Amino acid sequence: MDPRLERVLFVHAHPDDETLSTGAAIATVAEGGGSAVVATFTLGERGEVRPERQPLVDELGVGEVRRAELEAALRALGARGRRIHGWDDSGMAWHRSGRAGAAPDAPPTSMSRGDIDDLADALGAVVEEVDPTAMVTYDADGGYGHPDHIAAHRASVIVARRYDLPLYVRTDAPADVAFPLAPVRDRVLAALDAHRSQLEVDGDEVVHVGGQRRPLDDVEHYRLIETRPRRRARWGLRVGALAAGVIVGVVGTLSHQQLPWGLGLSLIAAVGLIGGIRAASGSRPLTLAAVLGVVGVVALIAIDPLGRGAFGTERSLIPDNLPGWLWSLIPALASLVALAWPDAESMRRIRMAGKAETKGGA
Repeated sequence: MDPRLERVLFVHAHPDDETLSTGAAIATVAEGGGSAVVATFTLGERGEVRPERQPLVDELGVGEVRRAELEAALRALGARGRRIHGWDDSGMAWHRSGRAGAAPDAPPTSMSRGDIDDLADALGAVVEEVDPTAMVTYDADGGYGHPDHIAAHRASVIVARRYDLPLYVRTDAPADVAFPLAPVRDRVLAALDAHRSQLEVDGDEVVHVGGQRRPLDDVEHYRLIETRPRRRARWGLRVGALAAGVIVGVVGTLSHQQLPWGLGLSLIAAVGLIGGIRAASGSRPLTLAAVLGVVGVVALIAIDPLGRGAFGTERSLIPDNLPGWLWSLIPALASLVALAWPDAESMRRIRMAGKAETKGGA
């Protein structure tokens, strides 16, 4: 990931996460000429507040104070911000294990109680607007177990898979990409200073509102994660789709002459299998495997290498009548539509081109 050439979308749950977790990366992307955009799901409405900021919080509310702090931090880092509306901070409670969890009274609108597909849909709208070339978020356990961080990670994985985007997660150990703090230290310190309701910088340490101290990281490490099934699993899925297609093709060929249920159920099974796999997975290779199973069986029987009679003869398993033609053509047409249907990345590009054309003509 060359930050000078990237449009990077950083996905976070609360204000201050962007600087504490990914500040050096954001500032490096911005300083290198790239575009850094920070998407934030909540305003950290349930966060504790440092005593010196309490009067302002009493006047404006914690969410409004933290929103203003986030805007100031993003200016210091050189980033743009996008707020994802619809969810609130879950709060936090420490468990005996030392891991964080949602507060017992987390509201129904909190991220930890949100439907993960709804979170992903909202994040996907930001992706379509920003058109990033890469995404960055927390690791799978949210850094220290915070449920809102975990929800942001899961939503990011779904969106990265939908739009075929590389997804990087923060990690403590050296991995695929590293961003040193030193070249952008002033930017990061200014951004940390903006979050005065939550923390202060004491030398080389960050002091959180609860008194916890954490040293500034000299280097931020990021790992590129696999958001799609591993190759071996993908081949297993394709073999399964091929086998399912063969079964549907054979059963449908044997039953399509039985009217009306045999033909109807055969067509529903064939079209449902092909279209369902394309819609659910978005994968052309997986869809093609199912197509080869269904349509391949029909074509093979029509060629009739076993000598039962060529297509259209009285002896053929697919005779020259209306059910025979419907069974031959409808799965083939459904296959063409499913394979030609644009994938998520293509649809994104189409929408982005449409927006650009609209702006150009305005």
